[in-house]
Amino acid sequence: MSRSLDKDLLDRLKADDPNNVFRDISTVLTNLPADNGLLEIEFLGKEYPLASGTSYLRDGLAVGIPKLRLAQAFFVARQILQNHHDGRPAPHNEMLAATAVLLLMDPEHLTAANVRKRLLISTLETSPDNSALKREKQFVDSLLTSRLHRHTKSPTLWSHRRWLLHLFAAHGVSIDIQHDIKSIVMIAGERHPRNYTAWHHARILLGHQPRPAELVAIDVKEFCLRNHTDISGWSFLSYAICAIEAEERRRETCSLIIADVLRITDSLGWTNESVWVFLRNIATAELVSQQQFESFLAVNKKLASITPKESDRWRTLDGARRWCEEYRLPTVSNLADT
Repeated sequence: MSRSLDKDLLDRLKADDPNNVFRDISTVLTNLPADNGLLEIEFLGKEYPLASGTSYLRDGLAVGIPKLRLAQAFFVARQILQNHHDGRPAPHNEMLAATAVLLLMDPEHLTAANVRKRLLISTLETSPDNSALKREKQFVDSLLTSRLHRHTKSPTLWSHRRWLLHLFAAHGVSIDIQHDIKSIVMIAGERHPRNYTAWHHARILLGHQPRPAELVAIDVKEFCLRNHTDISGWSFLSYAICAIEAEERRRETCSLIIADVLRITDSLGWTNESVWVFLRNIATAELVSQQQFESFLAVNKKLASITPKESDRWRTLDGARRWCEEYRLPTVSNLADT
């Protein structure tokens, strides 16, 4: 396949000074909202032609950037980074701008992420102010939650965010775990379904600070009910329930959640594997009472009776029931009865 560019595209690439385009787009990425709001960036295709001299569209936090303009800015940013490696370093702010454009174009640009790490460490060593640390998190979170399919699941960006959290801890800056999971991880999970990279990050957050696990579990339950085919969300919900430290609160929260999930599952006739893997795993734990286990079996039996036998959905239901019958742990009430 030919790699040559058609004449129309070449003409449009040459129509505007790429340095001006780079300056416009990098300014959006570096001059972030003062109220810590996150940009919602979206790439625009050919169907959104912009007038000459216009590099992007903006309405509040929503930013639309044509792919053509981003490509123009990328060429300039790449040259700045190349000059830096060739021993011709650019000023600090220009390097931040260049790496921001590079990561917007390619979320797996590991060199750009590492350069930003070095720039941030250098800033923190010379200034006691933690504003640069918070701005970097705001920039990364904007990429992770925007309508950018590759960015929301990018291992490089999520790894960069984990590294930032270590710096937050080292400098004594607190993190709102519940907010981060609800406003960053869940948004990324909605943008990119089955986003195991995002939910793995949530496990790390809750593992470091399990205190808000109960509130997190309630939030995640709502996410799962809205996205019932997302097995990554259901898997994290099981993890969040088990992370609740107080045993009584863990049992109560589990009871409330499984009651809601069974009610909705029964009402809407959910037979997909994601829901029933969650239900079977919770039902086999000692957290579920005998009464709720019987409710689980009743819903399972009802749905199995109206599902074509030997279909994939029927096998999911049958497999969940068989799993529970084999692996269910005895509850405290069951032991007392015996």
